[in-house]
Amino acid sequence: MKKKGTQIGWLIATIWAFSLVLGFAGNGDPATVKSIDKEDFTYSESEVRSRFKQMPSIVTKRYSGLTKSRIKTYVDSRRDITEELLGKSSMFFPIIEQYLKAYNLPLDLRVLPIIETKMDPTAISHAGASGLWQFMEGTAAEYGLTIDHLIDERFDIHRSTEAAVQYLAKLYNKYEDWGLALAAYNCGPGYVNRAIRRAKSRDYWSIARYLPRETQKYVPKFLAATYLVNYYHEHGLIPVFPDLDLQITQELRVFKAVCFDEIARIAQVPLPIVRQLNPAYTEDCLKAKKVGTVITLPKRSVRFVAGYLQMPEEGHKYFEELTLPELEEESLTQAGYRLVLYVPAVDSTLTYVADLFGVEESLLRLWNALEPEPKFDGIRELQIFVPEIKPFHLPKPAKIELIPQIGTEIATALSKKYQHAIVDLMYGIGSESKYDLYTLNLADTPEDVCRAYPTIDPQDLKDHNPKALWVPGEIIRVPHTRQNLAVR
Repeated sequence: MKKKGTQIGWLIATIWAFSLVLGFAGNGDPATVKSIDKEDFTYSESEVRSRFKQMPSIVTKRYSGLTKSRIKTYVDSRRDITEELLGKSSMFFPIIEQYLKAYNLPLDLRVLPIIETKMDPTAISHAGASGLWQFMEGTAAEYGLTIDHLIDERFDIHRSTEAAVQYLAKLYNKYEDWGLALAAYNCGPGYVNRAIRRAKSRDYWSIARYLPRETQKYVPKFLAATYLVNYYHEHGLIPVFPDLDLQITQELRVFKAVCFDEIARIAQVPLPIVRQLNPAYTEDCLKAKKVGTVITLPKRSVRFVAGYLQMPEEGHKYFEELTLPELEEESLTQAGYRLVLYVPAVDSTLTYVADLFGVEESLLRLWNALEPEPKFDGIRELQIFVPEIKPFHLPKPAKIELIPQIGTEIATALSKKYQHAIVDLMYGIGSESKYDLYTLNLADTPEDVCRAYPTIDPQDLKDHNPKALWVPGEIIRVPHTRQNLAVR
């Protein structure tokens, strides 16, 4: 698998490097960059120090000896390892940023897994701390992570990231200083509280000498990782990206008992990819649960798998001819994705481009070596990898009642291309539109949707959508008020 990921990374990197040869810098402004050879990016201490001084940071900056040496290791002496590390971040930054935004925390915190585990979601420390965020069992239980013989959610990227973000938010509310909060995340609030008392100060740099040796290094490492993420393109570092199926993902709630090999076969995704996306499970098979089990899959295949799992068992025979795909060893392109070259207008924002193509901002930054807040010049092309979402369909003709969600009336309405008409027919209501249409994503439940619409409750939502399957891509009705229940 490493070979394929390296080749995909090579493809992306080659396009990126070619854009540099044509004369465009990583920040989107015209520049003169002749090549990407290491010799053209000689390490300059004065330039690093200057950038570090200008770098935005959530902690008070100090260009310490450790920060200096760590930055030099990243951008000079261990460039190959750094490029693999940057490539890995494409798998995790989109998810981490999603939760940081949800809890209104600074995006700078996304670099913590770089210093915790070098972006390894399966990491286990000698003390037993596990996962991307290095949770001990006690802290994991405190934040609702399940650890049993079937699953260890410390290895679940989504669940562990949300728990880590909640913990960081709690620490910041306690100390009101990110330097102290980060120190407490590393060694625990008890050590930080004692250090504050001994130093008679609430400044991280003043209390650092009273903290455990490893924690004294934590904030300097954080500053070095922040520098790397902000300025790696200035040093000619080219991320070695993993398989696109590992970068562009989505969650799916599964209610039936099913094994990963069946999911991989239906999704037409190699089994190792499915396993790598779901490291929390101790076995390859999921048990049936009334509340469902959430798994992660390549975004391009989620809707197809959801349709397959929701159809009656009788319909599964139509998929018997599908075979489990093998990892491709030689191809430099990947089925299921198309490369789009797009030139943003001068007044465009990264958020606008991300929304336009349905990809994460962090991926756009990494694929194009952009600054955190890039300014576009109306000239440079961005490379964007867009998944070709696979709609659910049967491989060969079958009875129409076996196709989830689609009945004769709905199939007729589809040709009209009006969402409201489709939903009206689906639920047997009149033409009045006293509701919003909401497209389910990730692993949305009625409770998740109600967080965005506080005027209704989950049962109310279920009553308005009696035929809903709650799968990604499905359109549901959200009433404007609780009194707008339509005829069912």
